[in-house]
Amino acid sequence: MRNMILAAAAAASLAVIAPAIAQTAPEAHRGMSMQPMTRAQVVEKVQAHFAKLDSNKDGFVTKEEAQAVREARRVEITKRVQERGDQRFDRMDANHDGSISRQEFDSARQAMTSRGDRGHRVVMREMHGGMMGNLFDMADANKDSRVSLQEATAAAVAHFDAADLNHDGTLTPEEMRAAHQAMRGKPAKR
Repeated sequence: MRNMILAAAAAASLAVIAPAIAQTAPEAHRGMSMQPMTRAQVVEKVQAHFAKLDSNKDGFVTKEEAQAVREARRVEITKRVQERGDQRFDRMDANHDGSISRQEFDSARQAMTSRGDRGHRVVMREMHGGMMGNLFDMADANKDSRVSLQEATAAAVAHFDAADLNHDGTLTPEEMRAAHQAMRGKPAKR
């Protein structure tokens, strides 16, 4: 959830921290309440994610470093998708004969619908959660094909300030939703 909040507050720094954001973004989609976030917390998040992505510890994150972390995350998510698929199959195969009849399928689907199970959609959001290209380029202020911690922090703070509609140094859940919806090009829900 916190990483999704950062995504709303620090869109330009997403390219630097996208793999980490992808790890927990679905929590917000599961109905967890978003907590207010201060400007200082955003800076701390950027620093923590930057440290994870700067694999060679040279003080810069390149597209290659970010892509390597993203690829490792994609492999992890693919494995998890397969595991979840296997588990769902096992749950659907009520008589454990290795195949799913129409009746088993319909029964499982009805059970999932009544529980509000959206697991497959959550996993798909995880897989598509990372953003690279343009956002990395936006954070790369001096256009040297690498992002420094200072550049990532400046981009995050600039986007935080833009999302902080009342300029009080704290993003409320409402401001976060509005920023996230604006980033996606949709009107915010009230």
